Amino acid sequence: MREDALEFEVAKKELAEEREKFNAEKKGLAWKVADTEDKLANEKQFNANKQKEWETACERTNREMKTARDEIVRLKGEKTKMSDEHEQECALYQKRENEYIQRIAKLEKIIAEKVAESKASEILAEETAADCKWLLARAVPLVYC
Repeated sequence: MREDALEFEVAKKELAEEREKFNAEKKGLAWKVADTEDKLANEKQFNANKQKEWETACERTNREMKTARDEIVRLKGEKTKMSDEHEQECALYQKRENEYIQRIAKLEKIIAEKVAESKASEILAEETAADCKWLLARAVPLVYC
């Protein structure tokens, strides 16, 4: 019986050692699982933070792009308005220029007529002066009473 008791004690001891190994292994695995879960939680938090940063950056970029698009639309509108104003000014300038050209042509025509009249008057005046001199030279009275 002693052998049985001895075998029982040895088996009990081996079982205790195996249980200790098992518990140690179980603790090690539990620590690994806990460590892995902590790492996973940290990674999830890191990813959540990165996601928030990315969303914030996207929102900022979208706002900047919207502002830029609005500015482009505003500038295109101004360009169109200025272009229309320029075309109107060009049309008005062309109209004025045509009016001035017509007025200048009329004035040149009037000047030519006046010059012709003036030359005719000069010639007539010269002829009259010459006739008066000829008549005075012959003692012909110029005024009749």
